[in-house]
Amino acid sequence: MYEPAFQELNDAAKLCDEKEVDPEVKGKIEKALSLLMAREKYCDDVSSKPSEALATLQSSTLTYPFKQAYEEGKTVWNLSPRMMSGSLEGLFLQSIVSMSKAKRVLEVGMFTGYAALACAEVLPENGEVVTCEIDPFLETLAKSFFEKSPHGKKINVKVGPAKDTLEALADEQQQFDVVFIDADKKGYIDYFKTVVDRDMLTPGGTVVLDNAFLHGQAYQPESTNENGLAIRMTNEYINSRADLFKVLVPIRDGALVVRRMADMFVS
Repeated sequence: MYEPAFQELNDAAKLCDEKEVDPEVKGKIEKALSLLMAREKYCDDVSSKPSEALATLQSSTLTYPFKQAYEEGKTVWNLSPRMMSGSLEGLFLQSIVSMSKAKRVLEVGMFTGYAALACAEVLPENGEVVTCEIDPFLETLAKSFFEKSPHGKKINVKVGPAKDTLEALADEQQQFDVVFIDADKKGYIDYFKTVVDRDMLTPGGTVVLDNAFLHGQAYQPESTNENGLAIRMTNEYINSRADLFKVLVPIRDGALVVRRMADMFVS
């Protein structure tokens, strides 16, 4: 669970046992913990179920030996299954892509390809997902999942530093209906500025930034976490722009949805 309050409550429950806290207080803490867990599960229970291809991709990612791959030098990154978008966020992205009647999606940060495939599934046959990934190892792994889906052919993987890929796409005047940013947090603000300020977003387009909470680091004033500070700076920059309409959705680790103000309020 991403909610930092969950960890604080979990620690408090352990302290109750160590310090012989009043049973009623302990019971209240345990009830709060159970409510948080139940809410997470309830979201999944009442939402649509992912496709078989997405379910397989998720289970394969959760069980993949990333530590072994790192130790064997297949990747220079110490990867974790927690980097995957997951089913609920995948459904959220599918809703945005479908409602937008999108034909082209740009993803910055692919990992094993869950979000890319989720978006591809709801695109028309001539639709395309362009996804940026810095790690050749992940390109190979993700493509092994894409090949198992009839929608995998809609996904175009660009390997290399995301900043360079975005600049090249902007130079080619490529535009996208939906942009999903889920890469290195320190690069978020540059990725966002490139997409919006270099006219990579189509009229009526939408940008979604993942990890807008960063496990609570973004909204804890005392936090000194570098990635948390980078996310906070990005959120504050976007919030400062009067030409943008934004809403922070508390789904999993937070998704910041951004559109042009002109596209929201048509005179």
